Amino acid sequence: MSDANFSLIFEGSSVENGEIDVKDLAPSLMALGELIQAANAEINGEQARIAVKLQATKKGSFEVNMTLVQSFGAQALLLIDSLAGHKDGIAAAKDLADIIFKVGTGTAAVGGGFFALIKWLRGRKPDKVEAKGGDTYIHIGDTHFVTDTQAVALAENLQVREQARNLVAVLSTDGIDQISTRRGSEEKLTIKKEEARYFDVPDIEEETLEDAEREMFLQIDSLSFKEGNKWRMTDGGEPFYAVLDDVDFLNRIAKGEVSFSRNDYLHCLVHERQLRTGKGQLKKERNIIRVIEHKPGLRQLKLL
Repeated sequence: MSDANFSLIFEGSSVENGEIDVKDLAPSLMALGELIQAANAEINGEQARIAVKLQATKKGSFEVNMTLVQSFGAQALLLIDSLAGHKDGIAAAKDLADIIFKVGTGTAAVGGGFFALIKWLRGRKPDKVEAKGGDTYIHIGDTHFVTDTQAVALAENLQVREQARNLVAVLSTDGIDQISTRRGSEEKLTIKKEEARYFDVPDIEEETLEDAEREMFLQIDSLSFKEGNKWRMTDGGEPFYAVLDDVDFLNRIAKGEVSFSRNDYLHCLVHERQLRTGKGQLKKERNIIRVIEHKPGLRQLKLL
């Protein structure tokens, strides 16, 4: 069992008397709890469980004192002594709190955690990320941020990023100008109203899984000569849309040299791309590069 104490502080004119609207407090606490759960899952997997518990508050701002209470499975307990101080080992509650909330020191922000890293990035994409002597250096232009692989892993974890965004969403409320976290006498990590946009979750880039060209026989389901030239086709299975990129074939159609009737089909060279979207869904894009042959549908029986 390990634990770590920290405070979540809301500051601004609407909380100076030590009160806060539950509609503002509840989503922030839920987001922070979900963020810590996701961070623990990313770093410790199934080897440790984490709970976030509330304590008391004080006036002048609205401050919530919180405790991370972490428990370990039987197998993890056997490894604690050897792994607790290892960067890629089990992160105890105190270490997990550091990975999430630590501010960092100096102009290069040495040793900063997840929130400090997102603030430093300001929505920018790093020019280079490199490992040096157990640390991770993140470069943008002539500046750099020094952290560890675990803070970077949190910054790349979609669930952690979404909950961080949900946490700072309270800054859109009138009268709440900033939120802060503090652990004991350590320096506060503060996020101001104008910095909330840094926590927007970037779109995940599509990933190409397959990119190939192949010949196909396609039956025309419906034609389109609008911008984009997306034709509805079938290869005998479910209908799909394909963009017709064969300019020569399109010109022949425009000149009346090609006409279509029911059940016509095309022998085509097709470019197919299978992608995984930012939401994890699969999709396929097809472009007809060249129409090799246009074959009319059967109009009479073959006796021989």
